[in-house]
Amino acid sequence: MRFLTSVFVAALLAATQASAEPEAIEFSDLADPLAVAFEDPYAAMGVDMLNELKLLVQSEEKLAGTDLDEETRTRLEARRAAAQDKLEANGHDVDVLLEQRWDVAKKRRNARMAQNPIFDGVEVSISGYIIPAPQAADGSGFGYLVPQVGMCSHLPPPPPNQLVRVRLRADQQVESLYLPVRVTGLLRVEPSVETIFVLDGDTRMLSGWTLDAEIVESPE
Repeated sequence: MRFLTSVFVAALLAATQASAEPEAIEFSDLADPLAVAFEDPYAAMGVDMLNELKLLVQSEEKLAGTDLDEETRTRLEARRAAAQDKLEANGHDVDVLLEQRWDVAKKRRNARMAQNPIFDGVEVSISGYIIPAPQAADGSGFGYLVPQVGMCSHLPPPPPNQLVRVRLRADQQVESLYLPVRVTGLLRVEPSVETIFVLDGDTRMLSGWTLDAEIVESPE
């Protein structure tokens, strides 16, 4: 009986240790999947059609003014009509597009901000590039983990729910922002905003996560 109990305890400990292994994740996993999953009627319109919709909206806004001369009003009405005709000829319902634009804008913003709750307080392993940041007030070292080299300098920053603020120990150094790393540690939902100098100018870093780095290493 003792032997069976020992075997059971050993198996339980092994299972516990296995479950405690850091979960390998991708940056796309960090966004809340429920916030990302919404119908966006503008996503597949293409640049030309989006420009026509923009012209139509701009024309309507200007036509709402009361100080337009007759020539300007006629020109704006013609521009608005041409944009509407082109949109409808390409199968777009202009009224529906105009009605949905504020709702879709709100959903797009939420998709960029909302974090995936299942990773809050979880040990994870994630690969990317660390942008060094100034020390915190308590002397802690920090950096920002991004999915692509050149982000926040030559390329736009990732959305806040895919920008990870990394807290580094004193013995952990970032060799280069051009070298990939894999960071393992405790991930937490902890929004922060900071302006740092990146290569040739100040960049606003709006992050939805903090990762307490236990291991910083080169990916295999």
